[in-house]
Amino acid sequence: MKTALIAATISSIAAFASANPVENRAFQVAITFWGADGSSYGQNFPADSSSHAITNTLSVTNISSAGGGFCNFHGVDGSSTVVIGEEKVPVSPPQAQIRGSCDIL
Repeated sequence: MKTALIAATISSIAAFASANPVENRAFQVAITFWGADGSSYGQNFPADSSSHAITNTLSVTNISSAGGGFCNFHGVDGSSTVVIGEEKVPVSPPQAQIRGSCDIL
């Protein structure tokens, strides 16, 4: 009886140890980049502080977020624009953006 109980316990521990861990998915912050003529494009950024490339060449005048993140964007001519939560922030001077990162508020 003891042997069966020990075998069952070891078997249970082995099953728990080999189970796949829950995947950690970062919250995605939805960002919209606005041009002077009203055109726009969107890109999602994981809220994990990692830097991501922005490949759209639109000269951006404003950056907006639907909320939930603290984000920083860098332009081709050296601008740095911070967007916190749900807001629309001007880019000065207007320029294409090249990198962005977000974190959770």
